[in-house]
Amino acid sequence: MTTPALVKSADLKRMADVAKSKGVTVWIEINGRRVGVSPDIPSTDGKKPVAKDEDFDF
Repeated sequence: MTTPALVKSADLKRMADVAKSKGVTVWIEINGRRVGVSPDIPSTDGKKPVAKDEDFDF
């Protein structure tokens, strides 16, 4: 038998929706463990990441 998840998938989705719409990190604490969801915030410096050869498996 497996251990039940600390946070249900539906709860994580709700947290992600709030994080994305408000631009904040959302934290919850369950049994002394903190679980957080952060929005994917684009870089503000206007530069795009440059891929290097070592980033790829050839």
